[in-house]
Amino acid sequence: MFLLLSNDDGITAPGLSALVGAVRDLGDVAIAAPDSPQSAMAHSITLHQPLTVKRVALMNVGGIEGMAIDGRPADCVRLAVRNLLPQTPDVVLSGINAGANVGVNVFYSGTVAAAAEGAMFGIPSVAFSLAMENGRGNPEAFQEAAKHCRRVLDGLLQRGLPPGELVNVNIPLLRDGAPRGVRVCEQSDAEVLDRYVLEESTPAGDRYRIGEEYDFHEPHHSSDVVLLREGYITVTPLRISLTDQEKLRDFPADWLSSF
Repeated sequence: MFLLLSNDDGITAPGLSALVGAVRDLGDVAIAAPDSPQSAMAHSITLHQPLTVKRVALMNVGGIEGMAIDGRPADCVRLAVRNLLPQTPDVVLSGINAGANVGVNVFYSGTVAAAAEGAMFGIPSVAFSLAMENGRGNPEAFQEAAKHCRRVLDGLLQRGLPPGELVNVNIPLLRDGAPRGVRVCEQSDAEVLDRYVLEESTPAGDRYRIGEEYDFHEPHHSSDVVLLREGYITVTPLRISLTDQEKLRDFPADWLSSF
């Protein structure tokens, strides 16, 4: 098996090294990741400037060589598949992200975007994230999370990952011991409750920064948001197409004729 690994926290992030260490026995591993943190960059790509690729040794996993790219997470996967790899990967893995990616935050996530880019190429792809308090963790937490990621990945591979499948996996806070279990669940569409903080008022304008604290407004009890809080590993199948098929059927074929 040929695996491509990426992330949005940067090529030196402990979560990426932990994931590499957890899956390297599955086959040949290639790494293409941003050369600096790219959190919340969503699915943006670089259009108007060249991308630079540098070879970097990941010392935490025995000096395995990776490709550091000065672009977004989606850039890394796209450039790797298009130009840098000797063959198309069998699987794309992204993570392990420092912080959960559940609910509508999936739309902002560079971690999910890297996996989604793989799925757009028809490659089965999995995004892994670890819930953390205040977005902070230590390498030991990632090493423990990587064991759970591998267990989930083994289950997905045994079940079968068809071409283009996209799966979002979140590991709960590990402070209270092992997760309570694994739950396949829906993505919450609950509103994110956050706020912007006024940092400075100047003659040139007011400067705002988004606050670090946020919550979700009444997420459904069976959603990824709630189950992750309850201590479960959440596994959510996603899809590239955003078309609302039910609403699509509601539009009559001749609806524009009345305009």
